[in-house]
Amino acid sequence: MSSNEVGASGTTDREETGTSIEDKAETSSTNPEQHVTEHNDQGPSETDLIIRDGFPALHTPGSKTFQPNLKDDEPIPRHTFWFHENAIQFHPNHLESLRHDCETVFTARDKPSGVAYSAGQTFFLPANKQPRCALEALAMMIFQKHTEHLPPGTFNPNISGANWWTLVMDNDDDDGINGRGGGTTETSKDDEESTEGNDDDEVGLHFDADYELEEQTTNILLHPRVATVTYLSDYGAPTAIFNLKSPSMDDFERKALEKPIDKAWLSHPQVGKHTAFDGRLLHGAPGLYFPSRRNNTTTATTDVEPPVKRQKVDTANRKRYTLLVNVWLNHWVMDAALLDEEVCAQMKTPWEDPNSILKQGDSYTPPFSWNTAVDLSKPSQISSKVKLEPSSVDPAGEDEITLCNHHVTVKYNPLMAECHGASNQSSTVELELARDAIQLEVGDVLEDDGGEEGKS
Repeated sequence: MSSNEVGASGTTDREETGTSIEDKAETSSTNPEQHVTEHNDQGPSETDLIIRDGFPALHTPGSKTFQPNLKDDEPIPRHTFWFHENAIQFHPNHLESLRHDCETVFTARDKPSGVAYSAGQTFFLPANKQPRCALEALAMMIFQKHTEHLPPGTFNPNISGANWWTLVMDNDDDDGINGRGGGTTETSKDDEESTEGNDDDEVGLHFDADYELEEQTTNILLHPRVATVTYLSDYGAPTAIFNLKSPSMDDFERKALEKPIDKAWLSHPQVGKHTAFDGRLLHGAPGLYFPSRRNNTTTATTDVEPPVKRQKVDTANRKRYTLLVNVWLNHWVMDAALLDEEVCAQMKTPWEDPNSILKQGDSYTPPFSWNTAVDLSKPSQISSKVKLEPSSVDPAGEDEITLCNHHVTVKYNPLMAECHGASNQSSTVELELARDAIQLEVGDVLEDDGGEEGKS
């Protein structure tokens, strides 16, 4: 992977230049302030932010001066896309309480504008802090599993950690709940949730990034090393990940968004399934085009697989529960803070620090565990692969969204039946996309209305 340091000389595919973000908007008192800076011979300080290929640069292991690693191969992300259908094992006695906790956190984020935890709020748990509740512990376990292979000194635990939030979406809910992820007709950088009348949930296409940093610096789009989705139910539209990275900072017209997309992946919800991908990739859950297999009435070329033996689920509850955890190294997302203590107190799932000494007679059982048979270093094996071709007769449709501060048209050019058939193939599907099967067209820059996109 080529070096892409802020302020570095030389030309790369994603060359970027640095600017200072000092003396801008206030940040959370729990969020250490960082400065985008040019690298110098004396070495950066702990609060300097050096960018390499859209990521905060890793440190050179063993360096005592926070020396950025700008030459060696990147050890993370290890895979463009990875999944395992039983990576996280939920204790059956605690699955419902974990779902309750997901709803509690989701509701806490969904308050009217001006309230502390309004829509779009996400949370940050630094790598050096002990979890206070089961969801924080699950987020930290995911962070640790994705970083445990890194040599000591690769990242600063004070400003590295899990940026996390929850989504709870009801297939029958069409009231346009706001949250993390974009509505397909008006996707925003703060990820407006919507449903489009197709009786399935929608998360519009978006990039995961530090959008407060982008707002302060105009054009720096900084991404997590790894983005992850963990499913706590079997319902809802699949997560769609497209092999398209965000534009570089010097691409002011965002023309990189119009590059051909040759591959995508569909990951359907399944209890215990864990999906991870390069944090720079475009993704969402466009359920109109790639619906839930349970809602898909299209006749596919193959029958739906019979249900596999999996963890017990409540068939009366048809909500889509997901825990989203992004792995950030050497950067604390500017508008993310610790989960409020009052929200922690509302959690129902019991949680004990595994390093603590349990009281005599304590019958505590952990609510979840990582499947020891799962090896994150090995690539996933995907058995279902489908090729989609554009149709000149009756393309599926198009959506008008906002992306990278531009109006963007997303064109789904295969037949709708072929999109639905591909989604119906399996719980995880790799899509081979012929040229222009799915394409983005970049329009005008968004007008500054003085407000923040996507906030309710």
